[in-house]
Amino acid sequence: MNPGLRVSLYFAAIFSVSGVHLPFWAVWLESRGLSPWQISIMLSTAIWLRLLAGPLAAHLVDKSGERRRALILLGWASLICFAAFQIADGFMALMFVGALFAMAWAPMPPLTENLSMLVANRHGVQYGRMRLWGSMSFLAAAYLAGLFLKGRSDDWIFWLILGCLISTALAGHLLPDLRLPLDRPRASAPLLRLLRDGNFRAFLTANAGLQASHAAFYTFGTLHWRSIGLSDAQIGFLWAEGVVAEVILFAVGQRVVQRFGGVSLLWAAVAGGVLRWSLQGVLTDITAIAALQVLHAATFAAAHLGAMRMMATGCDTSASATAQTLYGAGNGAVLAAATLAMGPLYAANLPGLGHGWIYPAMLPLILIGAIGTLLLWRRRQDLRFGYEALPEK
Repeated sequence: MNPGLRVSLYFAAIFSVSGVHLPFWAVWLESRGLSPWQISIMLSTAIWLRLLAGPLAAHLVDKSGERRRALILLGWASLICFAAFQIADGFMALMFVGALFAMAWAPMPPLTENLSMLVANRHGVQYGRMRLWGSMSFLAAAYLAGLFLKGRSDDWIFWLILGCLISTALAGHLLPDLRLPLDRPRASAPLLRLLRDGNFRAFLTANAGLQASHAAFYTFGTLHWRSIGLSDAQIGFLWAEGVVAEVILFAVGQRVVQRFGGVSLLWAAVAGGVLRWSLQGVLTDITAIAALQVLHAATFAAAHLGAMRMMATGCDTSASATAQTLYGAGNGAVLAAATLAMGPLYAANLPGLGHGWIYPAMLPLILIGAIGTLLLWRRRQDLRFGYEALPEK
Protein backbone atom coordinates (compact mmCIF):
# COMPACT_ATOMS: atom_id res chain seq x y z
CA MET A 1 0.00 0.00 0.00
CA ASN A 2 1.17 3.53 -0.72
CA PRO A 3 1.74 5.88 2.24
CA GLY A 4 -1.39 7.93 1.55
CA LEU A 5 -3.62 4.84 1.69
CA ARG A 6 -1.99 3.66 4.92
CA VAL A 7 -2.60 7.00 6.61
CA SER A 8 -6.17 7.08 5.26
CA LEU A 9 -6.87 3.68 6.84
CA TYR A 10 -5.48 4.88 10.15
CA PHE A 11 -7.61 8.02 10.01
CA ALA A 12 -10.64 5.77 9.46
CA ALA A 13 -9.72 3.63 12.48
CA ILE A 14 -8.96 6.42 14.92
CA PHE A 15 -12.05 8.44 14.01
CA SER A 16 -14.32 5.43 14.44
CA VAL A 17 -13.46 5.75 18.15
CA SER A 18 -14.52 9.40 18.19
CA GLY A 19 -17.65 8.59 16.18
CA VAL A 20 -19.03 6.53 19.06
CA HIS A 21 -17.28 8.21 21.98
CA LEU A 22 -18.19 11.83 21.28
CA PRO A 23 -21.96 11.53 20.86
CA PHE A 24 -22.60 8.66 23.29
CA TRP A 25 -19.96 8.61 26.04
CA ALA A 26 -21.87 11.04 28.27
CA VAL A 27 -24.87 8.72 27.90
CA TRP A 28 -22.82 5.74 29.14
CA LEU A 29 -21.54 7.77 32.09
CA GLU A 30 -25.09 8.80 32.95
CA SER A 31 -26.12 5.13 32.84
CA ARG A 32 -23.43 4.49 35.47
CA GLY A 33 -25.16 6.92 37.82
CA LEU A 34 -23.14 10.08 37.21
CA SER A 35 -24.89 13.45 37.45
CA PRO A 36 -24.50 16.17 34.79
CA TRP A 37 -22.09 17.97 37.12
CA GLN A 38 -19.97 14.81 37.59
CA ILE A 39 -20.00 14.15 33.84
CA SER A 40 -18.73 17.64 33.09
CA ILE A 41 -16.02 17.32 35.79
CA MET A 42 -14.86 13.98 34.41
CA LEU A 43 -14.79 15.10 30.79
CA SER A 44 -13.08 18.42 31.51
CA THR A 45 -10.49 16.74 33.76
CA ALA A 46 -9.66 14.34 30.94
CA ILE A 47 -9.10 17.29 28.62
CA TRP A 48 -6.77 19.01 31.10
CA LEU A 49 -4.71 15.84 31.49
CA ARG A 50 -4.37 15.63 27.72
CA LEU A 51 -2.74 19.05 27.81
CA LEU A 52 0.10 17.58 29.87
CA ALA A 53 0.53 14.30 28.03
CA GLY A 54 0.18 15.60 24.46
CA PRO A 55 2.98 18.21 24.35
CA LEU A 56 5.34 15.94 26.30
CA ALA A 57 4.87 13.10 23.83
CA ALA A 58 5.21 15.46 20.86
CA HIS A 59 8.43 16.93 22.27
CA LEU A 60 9.91 13.42 22.49
CA VAL A 61 8.73 12.63 18.96
CA ASP A 62 10.32 15.80 17.55
CA LYS A 63 13.54 14.88 19.34
CA SER A 64 13.54 11.28 18.04
CA GLY A 65 12.13 11.98 14.58
CA GLU A 66 9.82 8.91 14.81
CA ARG A 67 6.03 8.88 14.51
CA ARG A 68 4.96 5.33 13.72
CA ARG A 69 6.45 3.66 16.81
CA ALA A 70 4.89 6.25 19.10
CA LEU A 71 1.43 5.75 17.57
CA ILE A 72 1.69 1.96 17.89
CA LEU A 73 2.64 2.11 21.57
CA LEU A 74 0.01 4.72 22.38
CA GLY A 75 -2.67 2.76 20.52
CA TRP A 76 -2.18 -0.36 22.61
CA ALA A 77 -1.88 1.65 25.83
CA SER A 78 -5.20 3.41 25.06
CA LEU A 79 -6.90 0.08 24.48
CA ILE A 80 -5.71 -1.37 27.79
CA CYS A 81 -6.66 1.74 29.76
CA PHE A 82 -10.14 1.94 28.23
CA ALA A 83 -10.81 -1.74 28.96
CA ALA A 84 -10.45 -0.90 32.67
CA PHE A 85 -13.70 1.14 32.52
CA GLN A 86 -15.56 -2.17 32.60
CA ILE A 87 -14.38 -2.90 36.14
CA ALA A 88 -14.42 0.69 37.47
CA ASP A 89 -17.24 1.34 39.92
CA GLY A 90 -18.18 4.76 41.25
CA PHE A 91 -17.27 8.30 40.34
CA MET A 92 -13.70 8.29 41.70
CA ALA A 93 -12.82 4.97 40.06
CA LEU A 94 -14.21 6.18 36.73
CA MET A 95 -12.26 9.42 37.12
CA PHE A 96 -9.01 7.50 37.69
CA VAL A 97 -9.48 5.23 34.67
CA GLY A 98 -10.57 8.20 32.58
CA ALA A 99 -7.36 10.00 33.51
CA LEU A 100 -5.20 7.06 32.37
CA PHE A 101 -7.10 6.74 29.11
CA ALA A 102 -6.94 10.48 28.44
CA MET A 103 -3.14 10.58 28.86
CA ALA A 104 -2.62 7.59 26.56
CA TRP A 105 -5.05 8.83 23.91
CA ALA A 106 -4.09 12.53 23.96
CA PRO A 107 -1.04 12.46 21.65
CA MET A 108 -2.60 10.17 19.04
CA PRO A 109 -4.86 12.50 17.01
CA PRO A 110 -2.27 15.34 16.69
CA LEU A 111 0.56 12.90 15.86
CA THR A 112 -1.68 11.36 13.18
CA GLU A 113 -2.34 14.81 11.71
CA ASN A 114 1.39 15.58 11.81
CA LEU A 115 2.29 12.33 10.06
CA SER A 116 -0.34 12.99 7.39
CA MET A 117 1.14 16.44 6.66
CA LEU A 118 4.61 14.91 6.30
CA VAL A 119 3.22 12.30 3.90
CA ALA A 120 1.45 15.06 1.95
CA ASN A 121 4.68 17.07 1.63
CA ARG A 122 6.93 14.13 0.73
CA HIS A 123 4.64 12.07 -1.48
CA GLY A 124 2.36 14.72 -3.01
CA VAL A 125 -0.82 13.31 -1.44
CA GLN A 126 -3.50 15.90 -0.65
CA TYR A 127 -4.04 16.21 3.10
CA GLY A 128 -7.80 16.63 2.70
CA ARG A 129 -8.09 13.40 0.69
CA MET A 130 -6.54 11.45 3.58
CA ARG A 131 -8.35 13.32 6.34
CA LEU A 132 -11.79 12.87 4.77
CA TRP A 133 -11.62 9.13 5.50
CA GLY A 134 -11.51 10.03 9.17
CA SER A 135 -14.63 12.16 8.78
CA MET A 136 -16.40 9.44 6.79
CA SER A 137 -15.51 6.91 9.47
CA PHE A 138 -16.86 9.26 12.15
CA LEU A 139 -20.03 9.62 10.12
CA ALA A 140 -20.53 5.88 9.71
CA ALA A 141 -19.69 5.10 13.34
CA ALA A 142 -22.03 7.78 14.75
CA TYR A 143 -24.95 6.86 12.50
CA LEU A 144 -24.60 3.09 12.79
CA ALA A 145 -24.08 3.31 16.55
CA GLY A 146 -27.28 5.34 16.84
CA LEU A 147 -29.18 2.70 14.85
CA PHE A 148 -27.63 -0.15 16.81
CA LEU A 149 -28.33 1.39 20.23
CA LYS A 150 -32.01 1.96 19.50
CA GLY A 151 -33.87 -0.20 21.99
CA ARG A 152 -30.66 -1.65 23.45
CA SER A 153 -28.92 -1.14 26.76
CA ASP A 154 -26.50 1.77 27.09
CA ASP A 155 -23.90 -0.81 28.20
CA TRP A 156 -23.30 -1.51 24.51
CA ILE A 157 -21.66 1.91 24.13
CA PHE A 158 -18.59 0.62 26.00
CA TRP A 159 -18.24 -2.45 23.79
CA LEU A 160 -18.60 -0.45 20.57
CA ILE A 161 -15.81 1.92 21.61
CA LEU A 162 -13.61 -0.99 22.71
CA GLY A 163 -13.97 -2.61 19.29
CA CYS A 164 -12.99 0.62 17.57
CA LEU A 165 -9.91 0.91 19.80
CA ILE A 166 -8.82 -2.59 18.83
CA SER A 167 -9.00 -1.67 15.14
CA THR A 168 -6.97 1.50 15.83
CA ALA A 169 -4.22 -0.39 17.65
CA LEU A 170 -3.94 -2.89 14.79
CA ALA A 171 -4.03 -0.18 12.10
CA GLY A 172 -1.04 1.52 13.71
CA HIS A 173 1.19 -1.31 12.45
CA LEU A 174 0.31 -0.36 8.85
CA LEU A 175 1.49 3.26 9.13
CA PRO A 176 4.50 4.33 7.02
CA ASP A 177 7.71 4.63 9.03
CA LEU A 178 8.37 8.23 8.05
CA ARG A 179 11.12 9.95 10.01
CA LEU A 180 12.46 13.48 9.97
CA PRO A 181 16.22 13.99 9.88
CA LEU A 182 17.48 15.56 13.09
CA ASP A 183 19.27 18.39 11.31
CA ARG A 184 18.78 21.20 13.85
CA PRO A 185 20.59 19.96 16.96
CA ARG A 186 21.61 23.45 18.05
CA ALA A 187 18.19 25.05 17.80
CA SER A 188 16.31 25.72 21.00
CA ALA A 189 13.61 23.30 22.14
CA PRO A 190 10.64 23.35 19.73
CA LEU A 191 8.21 24.09 22.56
CA LEU A 192 10.07 27.27 23.54
CA ARG A 193 10.49 28.43 19.95
CA LEU A 194 6.77 28.18 19.31
CA LEU A 195 5.58 29.75 22.54
CA ARG A 196 7.90 32.76 21.98
CA ASP A 197 6.41 33.28 18.53
CA GLY A 198 3.71 35.99 18.45
CA ASN A 199 2.26 34.62 15.22
CA PHE A 200 1.84 31.19 16.77
CA ARG A 201 0.22 32.62 19.89
CA ALA A 202 -2.33 34.41 17.71
CA PHE A 203 -2.86 31.15 15.83
CA LEU A 204 -3.56 29.32 19.10
CA THR A 205 -5.95 32.04 20.28
CA ALA A 206 -8.02 31.95 17.09
CA ASN A 207 -8.35 28.20 16.91
CA ALA A 208 -8.89 27.66 20.65
CA GLY A 209 -11.87 30.00 20.66
CA LEU A 210 -13.42 28.57 17.52
CA GLN A 211 -12.99 24.90 18.37
CA ALA A 212 -13.90 25.24 22.07
CA SER A 213 -17.19 26.87 21.07
CA HIS A 214 -18.37 23.30 20.40
CA ALA A 215 -18.24 22.47 24.15
CA ALA A 216 -22.01 22.58 24.70
CA PHE A 217 -22.66 20.48 21.61
CA TYR A 218 -19.96 17.90 22.31
CA THR A 219 -20.84 17.44 25.98
CA PHE A 220 -24.63 17.59 26.09
CA GLY A 221 -25.73 17.62 22.45
CA THR A 222 -27.11 14.08 22.55
CA LEU A 223 -28.81 14.55 25.93
CA HIS A 224 -30.35 17.84 24.78
CA TRP A 225 -31.75 16.22 21.65
CA ARG A 226 -33.14 13.39 23.73
CA SER A 227 -34.79 15.95 26.03
CA ILE A 228 -36.71 17.49 23.10
CA GLY A 229 -37.97 14.08 21.97
CA LEU A 230 -35.54 12.95 19.26
CA SER A 231 -34.81 9.23 18.99
CA ASP A 232 -31.32 7.71 19.13
CA ALA A 233 -31.59 6.88 15.42
CA GLN A 234 -32.39 10.52 14.62
CA ILE A 235 -29.57 11.68 16.87
CA GLY A 236 -27.11 9.33 15.18
CA PHE A 237 -28.26 10.67 11.82
CA LEU A 238 -27.77 14.28 12.93
CA TRP A 239 -24.21 13.63 14.13
CA ALA A 240 -23.42 11.83 10.90
CA GLU A 241 -25.22 14.36 8.69
CA GLY A 242 -23.16 17.22 10.07
CA VAL A 243 -20.02 15.35 9.08
CA VAL A 244 -21.21 14.89 5.48
CA ALA A 245 -20.65 18.59 4.85
CA GLU A 246 -17.28 18.29 6.58
CA VAL A 247 -16.30 15.42 4.26
CA ILE A 248 -17.27 17.42 1.19
CA LEU A 249 -15.14 20.35 2.33
CA PHE A 250 -12.15 18.10 2.97
CA ALA A 251 -12.59 16.51 -0.47
CA VAL A 252 -12.33 19.87 -2.23
CA GLY A 253 -10.14 21.41 0.45
CA GLN A 254 -7.01 21.74 -1.66
CA ARG A 255 -8.74 24.06 -4.11
CA VAL A 256 -10.51 25.97 -1.33
CA VAL A 257 -7.37 26.76 0.66
CA GLN A 258 -5.38 27.64 -2.46
CA ARG A 259 -8.03 30.12 -3.50
CA PHE A 260 -8.94 31.66 -0.15
CA GLY A 261 -6.03 30.86 2.17
CA GLY A 262 -6.01 29.50 5.70
CA VAL A 263 -6.97 32.73 7.52
CA SER A 264 -10.03 33.24 5.31
CA LEU A 265 -11.28 29.82 6.36
CA LEU A 266 -11.07 30.93 9.99
CA TRP A 267 -13.30 33.88 9.14
CA ALA A 268 -15.81 31.41 7.66
CA ALA A 269 -15.74 29.52 10.98
CA VAL A 270 -16.43 32.75 12.90
CA ALA A 271 -19.48 33.56 10.75
CA GLY A 272 -20.76 29.98 10.92
CA GLY A 273 -20.34 29.87 14.69
CA VAL A 274 -22.37 33.03 15.27
CA LEU A 275 -25.26 31.63 13.22
CA ARG A 276 -25.09 28.05 14.49
CA TRP A 277 -24.90 28.71 18.23
CA SER A 278 -27.52 31.47 18.06
CA LEU A 279 -30.09 29.06 16.62
CA GLN A 280 -29.12 25.61 17.93
CA GLY A 281 -30.94 25.88 21.26
CA VAL A 282 -34.27 27.17 19.92
CA LEU A 283 -34.87 24.63 17.14
CA THR A 284 -36.97 21.55 17.90
CA ASP A 285 -38.04 20.43 14.42
CA ILE A 286 -35.84 17.63 13.06
CA THR A 287 -35.78 19.15 9.56
CA ALA A 288 -34.61 22.56 10.81
CA ILE A 289 -32.00 20.97 13.08
CA ALA A 290 -30.72 18.87 10.18
CA ALA A 291 -30.37 21.98 8.02
CA LEU A 292 -28.41 23.74 10.76
CA GLN A 293 -26.06 20.76 11.13
CA VAL A 294 -24.58 21.59 7.74
CA LEU A 295 -22.81 24.49 9.46
CA HIS A 296 -20.48 21.97 11.08
CA ALA A 297 -18.51 22.27 7.84
CA ALA A 298 -17.89 25.90 8.75
CA THR A 299 -17.54 25.82 12.54
CA PHE A 300 -15.23 22.79 12.66
CA ALA A 301 -13.98 21.72 9.22
CA ALA A 302 -13.18 25.16 7.77
CA ALA A 303 -11.30 26.17 10.92
CA HIS A 304 -9.38 22.88 11.05
CA LEU A 305 -8.52 22.92 7.35
CA GLY A 306 -7.34 26.51 7.63
CA ALA A 307 -5.18 25.63 10.65
CA MET A 308 -3.63 22.65 8.84
CA ARG A 309 -2.87 24.84 5.84
CA MET A 310 -1.13 27.45 7.97
CA MET A 311 0.98 24.85 9.78
CA ALA A 312 1.86 22.98 6.58
CA THR A 313 3.09 26.10 4.81
CA GLY A 314 4.42 28.17 7.70
CA CYS A 315 5.75 25.86 10.41
CA ASP A 316 9.40 24.85 10.85
CA THR A 317 9.46 21.07 10.23
CA SER A 318 11.76 20.51 13.21
CA ALA A 319 8.93 21.75 15.45
CA SER A 320 6.00 20.33 13.48
CA ALA A 321 4.88 17.58 15.89
CA THR A 322 5.08 19.98 18.83
CA ALA A 323 3.17 22.64 16.89
CA GLN A 324 0.46 20.14 16.00
CA THR A 325 0.12 19.03 19.60
CA LEU A 326 0.10 22.59 20.95
CA TYR A 327 -2.68 23.33 18.48
CA GLY A 328 -4.67 20.47 20.02
CA ALA A 329 -3.64 21.44 23.55
CA GLY A 330 -4.63 25.09 23.06
CA ASN A 331 -8.01 24.01 21.74
CA GLY A 332 -8.33 21.55 24.59
CA ALA A 333 -7.47 24.03 27.34
CA VAL A 334 -10.31 26.36 26.45
CA LEU A 335 -12.58 23.41 25.66
CA ALA A 336 -11.90 21.96 29.12
CA ALA A 337 -12.87 25.20 30.84
CA ALA A 338 -16.03 25.47 28.75
CA THR A 339 -16.88 21.81 29.32
CA LEU A 340 -16.54 22.24 33.08
CA ALA A 341 -19.02 25.11 32.93
CA MET A 342 -21.51 23.03 30.95
CA GLY A 343 -22.63 20.90 33.90
CA PRO A 344 -24.26 23.64 35.99
CA LEU A 345 -25.36 25.55 32.86
CA TYR A 346 -27.13 22.49 31.45
CA ALA A 347 -28.68 21.64 34.81
CA ALA A 348 -30.08 25.19 35.13
CA ASN A 349 -32.78 24.41 32.51
CA LEU A 350 -33.98 28.02 32.15
CA PRO A 351 -37.66 28.68 31.41
CA GLY A 352 -38.30 29.31 27.74
CA LEU A 353 -35.12 27.84 26.27
CA GLY A 354 -34.76 24.91 28.69
CA HIS A 355 -31.43 23.14 28.30
CA GLY A 356 -30.92 24.76 24.90
CA TRP A 357 -29.67 28.04 26.36
CA ILE A 358 -26.17 26.53 26.70
CA TYR A 359 -25.59 27.12 22.98
CA PRO A 360 -25.76 30.95 22.90
CA ALA A 361 -23.47 30.81 25.96
CA MET A 362 -20.79 29.71 23.48
CA LEU A 363 -20.82 33.01 21.57
CA PRO A 364 -18.09 34.66 23.74
CA LEU A 365 -15.75 31.90 22.57
CA ILE A 366 -16.52 32.84 18.98
CA LEU A 367 -15.50 36.39 19.88
CA ILE A 368 -12.14 35.09 21.18
CA GLY A 369 -11.70 33.23 17.89
CA ALA A 370 -12.51 36.38 15.94
CA ILE A 371 -9.88 38.40 17.82
CA GLY A 372 -7.19 35.81 17.09
CA THR A 373 -8.27 35.61 13.46
CA LEU A 374 -8.01 39.38 13.12
CA LEU A 375 -4.42 39.28 14.41
CA LEU A 376 -3.56 36.56 11.90
CA TRP A 377 -5.25 38.48 9.10
CA ARG A 378 -3.05 41.50 9.76
CA ARG A 379 0.07 39.29 9.57
CA ARG A 380 -1.12 37.03 6.75
CA GLN A 381 1.70 38.02 4.38
CA ASP A 382 4.35 36.43 6.61
CA LEU A 383 2.80 33.67 8.76
CA ARG A 384 5.76 31.58 9.91
CA PHE A 385 5.78 29.54 13.10
CA GLY A 386 8.69 28.30 15.19
CA TYR A 387 11.61 29.46 13.06
CA GLU A 388 14.82 30.49 14.75
CA ALA A 389 18.17 31.44 13.32
CA LEU A 390 20.88 29.00 14.41
CA PRO A 391 23.89 30.49 16.17
CA GLU A 392 27.08 30.93 14.19
CA LYS A 393 29.57 28.09 14.47
